[in-house]
Amino acid sequence: MEQKILELLKSIEKEKNIKIYFAVEAGSRAWELNSSQSDYDIHFVYYRSLEDYISINKYDDHINLGFDKDLKPKSKDGVFIELNGMDIFKYFKLLSAYNVSAIDLANSDILYLGDNSDLKEFIENNLNVPKLFVQYYSSGKGIYKSHFASKDINIKKYLHVMRIILKAEYILKYQKLPNTSMIKNLEELEKDIPSDVYMKIKEFIELKRNGHGKNNIKGMPLLDKYFKESFERYANLNMEKKIGEQKPMDADYLNQLLRKLIIKKEK
Repeated sequence: MEQKILELLKSIEKEKNIKIYFAVEAGSRAWELNSSQSDYDIHFVYYRSLEDYISINKYDDHINLGFDKDLKPKSKDGVFIELNGMDIFKYFKLLSAYNVSAIDLANSDILYLGDNSDLKEFIENNLNVPKLFVQYYSSGKGIYKSHFASKDINIKKYLHVMRIILKAEYILKYQKLPNTSMIKNLEELEKDIPSDVYMKIKEFIELKRNGHGKNNIKGMPLLDKYFKESFERYANLNMEKKIGEQKPMDADYLNQLLRKLIIKKEK
């Protein structure tokens, strides 16, 4: 399948007249939570020629495409490979603001095309730990409220919230980028998590991997209590006040990288 995905990405480059900077897995496969039924959630960053950018024509800064298992285009039902592309200017702007989604893409371990290693190293060297922590914490709290406001609660939703909490916990403990893999974060934080919570999450992970992630459950007081206590503890840390104490991301590096990729020097 990886070879088919590579061929698909190459065909998109040709069809859209773009160059893909890097393309990575961004869904359950990257988190090591995939089952045999899991689809592919691929995100990529692309750029255009200098001539395209210096033009009165407006080009889209997003590319969204879906395909079935036979690589035939699909819009909604039957999508097996979902492709989401973002123009590099938009991506770098998000990255410079420490947007967690942008950072997660550069940090993904499953690379289909291009190279994100230098960018990952750059982020690690310019990491604003308080800001990244606050963004993960706020994201997890928001998802928890939205997911559990309805009666339709399933294992996948519990894992979604826990995955983000683990990232916040990882940043607090190690002061560095968390792993993309939920499994790795969970293992490295085992001693920092209540044993009953740890075992329940391990159980849910196995259920998800065996295709039962969408199974509805009435609720899980153990995890609900842990989530709420974690969010309260995070709020009491007042990490927002420490954000300004950290150096801003080096925008000059990103600007230089843009010029290197896009400006073609004629000899």
